[in-house]
Amino acid sequence: MNTKQTLKNVIRPIYEILRKVFPSLYYFIQYSRAASRMGNLAKERDELFNKLIAGSSKKKCLQIGVKEDIGAKFGSNWVSVDRFDMREFIDFHYDIHDLKFVDSEFDVVVCLSILEHIPYPETAIKELQRVLRPGGEIWVQLPFHFPYHEAPKDYWRASPDGLRIWMRDFKEILCGSFLCTRTSLLTSTFFYGTKPE
Repeated sequence: MNTKQTLKNVIRPIYEILRKVFPSLYYFIQYSRAASRMGNLAKERDELFNKLIAGSSKKKCLQIGVKEDIGAKFGSNWVSVDRFDMREFIDFHYDIHDLKFVDSEFDVVVCLSILEHIPYPETAIKELQRVLRPGGEIWVQLPFHFPYHEAPKDYWRASPDGLRIWMRDFKEILCGSFLCTRTSLLTSTFFYGTKPE
């Protein structure tokens, strides 16, 4: 018997005891392992996203949802849309499933932490694709390992592989997951791509 198999035989009963006696710790370990297997592209994500925002200053851009921690639009050239957010800087309260913009109106579309709250994310993504010009850039992000947060509903989580399915009509630049904080219990997934010409 090799060393690896011997370790598994020793550790497996310990995990079973841990699962029964300290289930929270057991599941924390399981979530940590799952997050580790998904990867942590936090650095790459931050660099790409900051580059996208910095390079958008002379473009017409659409921001779907404005996260509380951002608290503002990315710039004066950004049009903000949120159906339920009534803060003064939200330009339109459109339903993401039916945006009232013309085809190919925007050069950049960013949708942060919205798709988990809508009933038909693939319909919404088709609508984002419709309003994005050919060659335009799109960024979609949503929580993966994350607590339930109803606002007004909380429907979906998508792994990077699931997000790739939703975003299959776009050309991928990078798709992955990242830790939202220092704990693997809070992870998000993102897709950055372009609309084919």
